[in-house]
Amino acid sequence: MSRPVNIIRRAGTYHFRRVVPPRLRDRIHRRELIRSLKTATPAAAKLRADVLFRASERLFAAAASPMLSKEHLARLVQDFYGLVLEIDDHHRLFVGPLTENDRCWHATYLEDLTTEYRDALARNLFQNADAAATVVMARNGLSAGTLAPGEHNQIRQAILRAGIDLSKALRARYDGDFTYEPQDKFLKAKLATLTPALNVSGDASNGHLSSPEVTLSAGPPLSEAGKGFRAEQIATSVWDRQTAAQAGASYRLFLEVCGDKPLAAYTRADADTFRKQIQRLPADYAKASRYKGFMVPEIVAAYEAVTPSTPLITQKTVKRHFSALSALWASALPAGMVGQNIFSGFRFAAAKRVSEQRAMWTREELAQLFASPVWSGCKSETRRTEPGPLIIRDERFWLPVIAVFSGMRQEEICQLHVEDVRETEGIWYFDLNDRPPRTLKNENASRFVPIHRELIRLSLLEDVERCRHHGEARLFPRLQPGGADGRLGHAFSKWFTRYRRDVGLYRPGLDFHSFRHTATTLMHQAGVERAVIDHVTGHATPGETSRYTKGSRLGQLRDAIERIDLCFDVAASGTRVGGAPKVIAARRWNSRVKFKPAGGRR
Repeated sequence: MSRPVNIIRRAGTYHFRRVVPPRLRDRIHRRELIRSLKTATPAAAKLRADVLFRASERLFAAAASPMLSKEHLARLVQDFYGLVLEIDDHHRLFVGPLTENDRCWHATYLEDLTTEYRDALARNLFQNADAAATVVMARNGLSAGTLAPGEHNQIRQAILRAGIDLSKALRARYDGDFTYEPQDKFLKAKLATLTPALNVSGDASNGHLSSPEVTLSAGPPLSEAGKGFRAEQIATSVWDRQTAAQAGASYRLFLEVCGDKPLAAYTRADADTFRKQIQRLPADYAKASRYKGFMVPEIVAAYEAVTPSTPLITQKTVKRHFSALSALWASALPAGMVGQNIFSGFRFAAAKRVSEQRAMWTREELAQLFASPVWSGCKSETRRTEPGPLIIRDERFWLPVIAVFSGMRQEEICQLHVEDVRETEGIWYFDLNDRPPRTLKNENASRFVPIHRELIRLSLLEDVERCRHHGEARLFPRLQPGGADGRLGHAFSKWFTRYRRDVGLYRPGLDFHSFRHTATTLMHQAGVERAVIDHVTGHATPGETSRYTKGSRLGQLRDAIERIDLCFDVAASGTRVGGAPKVIAARRWNSRVKFKPAGGRR
């Protein structure tokens, strides 16, 4: 008997509909499951309905199971406990010696964490364990979407209990004691006497989740495995949120091409099919409105049905998708969930040389940029692209100028604090550090970057002092975290792209990061040594040079920075009079007062 497709049509769009079995309605809290398939094409509707049918099967199987047994919970929390200690062991082997201050900071943090876990347990704050629970459930073939609320809370409560012992064990390690024994009964249970978790006997009396389709050896489907793996990568600081979000997009594309099934069910032929499909995608497939709601095969068909107006995605992008999938399979290999990494061994067309991958701003382009309204005079704060009487020294004014005269990364500039602008022996400089809430890209990014004389001439130090006077912690307080990784420069990046289009300075490959390439190139052309340039920009110097060159003096760094010469003055000097634009310094931002004139009057 063929599987029902459970498809209905409403207002020209197909929907998936399936009635919930009566015995499960109290647990699922629904009489039926309905979801738009977002297509008017019958073939696409059948494909998407099939995916939802299998998902509903897993949901029904999970809802038919009783609450989790103590044995099952013990296995979950012991997996969590062992995983974190293993990560700590690995970290200690490679992080290097700790200072006494670092040791004390970690010890204090872990004592506070113990108190936090106890408070969460006392107040039923189960959500405090969400991150750890997501990782543990994914490693054991579970997901919040297929668990009843009580079962999900069971797991989170057990994680909080284990967290108390875990924080105590880690705290003891910072006193040199690696022999701590956990006290919680779940962690003390003897796993050798327990029934293996997640068997497929279907026996409800043993308290385990049962499923007629999924076994432990097969593992969870890709949709769940990918979600858990990304959460684990974030929790262990291997990936930041932006990288995890990109990996999530890669997993969704693979699901659209090859369907959702356990990792072990995929083959190298699936990986090759995926490669052949996505390299035929247009570069704008994720943004163009004409592809909205389409899956990969539909996008490819729509793109190839007309004369292509946009290029295909690059081999670099295809390789990035493969890399994200390969990382997931590599993590599943030692766990026995897959027999091989089906994404390894594929070759991609050679990328451009590093020096050609991103453009740099020429002096002519920079002259045009800094003669545009933001720096020469604009209409108002909300009409920056129109020429007018105001020059507003806020983040939109300062970020490009600082970037080209320092070679700093965008986020390094965005997260500058007032206290990071310092002076030693008559040299003003930016102190780039990773003191919370700041973050840096890598160890080399922690450095001193002298402030170029042009920035001083443009009154940067006066604006720093103004921020200090008004009690601002950050130099650019209007910037707010945004995007998958909570970057302060998220909104600015979007604005800067729009601005360059509006003033006619947009070209592919030329963006904010290109300022960094310009600064590096100008220092190189002025004869600055490679090692000194790397110390200014926060790069690791390759080859033998890095073994013997441990750092540059602040004076050397200043001399390198001063070699950056645009051969013109940035238009807004802040000293013009008469009919010239009025220079306005950004002040504290509230609903009533937005700007304060540099002279002190509103």
